[in-house]
Amino acid sequence: MKRSVLGVADQVVSSGSNYLTAFLASLVLAPVDFGAFVLAYAVVTVLLAGTRAVVGEPLLAHLPTTDPSRRRGLGASALSLALVLGLASAAVCAAGGTWFDALLVFAAWMPAALVADAARYVLLARRDTGRALAVDTVWVVVQLAVLGGVFAWSTWSIAWLAAAWGLGAVAAALTFLVVAPERFAAPRPWWAESRYLSGWFTATSVLGQVQIYLVLLLAGAVLLAVDTAGLRAVQLMVFQPVITLMAALLVLLVPPMAACSAAGDLVGLRRARARALTAMAVIGLLALLAIPLRDVLLATFFPRYTDYAVLVAPIALQTALGALTVPFQAQIRGFRQGRALFAQQLVQAGALLTCAGAGLALGGVVGLAWGLTVATVIALVAIVARALRLERPVVGTAVVAA
Repeated sequence: MKRSVLGVADQVVSSGSNYLTAFLASLVLAPVDFGAFVLAYAVVTVLLAGTRAVVGEPLLAHLPTTDPSRRRGLGASALSLALVLGLASAAVCAAGGTWFDALLVFAAWMPAALVADAARYVLLARRDTGRALAVDTVWVVVQLAVLGGVFAWSTWSIAWLAAAWGLGAVAAALTFLVVAPERFAAPRPWWAESRYLSGWFTATSVLGQVQIYLVLLLAGAVLLAVDTAGLRAVQLMVFQPVITLMAALLVLLVPPMAACSAAGDLVGLRRARARALTAMAVIGLLALLAIPLRDVLLATFFPRYTDYAVLVAPIALQTALGALTVPFQAQIRGFRQGRALFAQQLVQAGALLTCAGAGLALGGVVGLAWGLTVATVIALVAIVARALRLERPVVGTAVVAA
């Protein structure tokens, strides 16, 4: 129980550092600068997601199934691969900075950010949630300290926001080297060991990012700017907090499910899934409370968008249904079935784009919100069916199939 609480706390802190950067930028930057920040930070987010798909997510699924004597070496190798990808990401940001200044200010911080993120996944794969929380807490504390200094003695800018985020990452990476036994090693062993997963995980991550941006582009092309902003406000109020908890549970579930899968422990796997399903159902019910409280919540947190209270019901339903997918996502990842995970993402992307487009055409922003809910129902049914279908042939047998 203590480990789970620390894991959830770690995810909240980790998400908080990214959310803090984006939220503060919306408050302190001029509209033109904020627009440039959003584009630059979107590129950074994609680079971070790509590295997680190659390093972090395979760590959760593969490291717990290896011999304990090899885990330290593989973790060190994974850190080195993250450093290589961080240097490549810095080069991408520097190259992009020749025509887009806002991207250039993130270049210097990318290696530290990607190493710190990979370090967190090394710890979570070992189920060492206490040290993971310590690393992420240092990141946020240093970030807040720099932001406090900017507030007191300087002027807000994209460069300072990036520096606060980056210096936090540097401090987090150094903290990991102090509290954990892993050090950098050759990146090849981890790449050779995990590439049966990383390709599919990367494709899944890219598709997930693409589908989000396609829906945003679709909405921006059809809706008025104020309608898009109203939808986003409701999502931030209802969906975003639950997403943080969903990500926390997913990270916590994958390592034990991978271990159960490798050991052929079907009873243990089903027990873990049932407990997680209960937890996510409770979280979903809490999200549904936003429906009767929608007027109060919007007036408190987003008073400019109280006219969009009608969107709370579909977004809350989407949130509750999406929460139920988490145990089954963790199961497919724990089985190390990369191909099946990608196939599920294809189903989700197709449902999302189809239902979002139909909803927009039929009912504008309200239709879009309900379309997203219908797409989530389709995704839930599909992932439950796929997870149950994979259960029989995978557990205790072909656990390393890609």
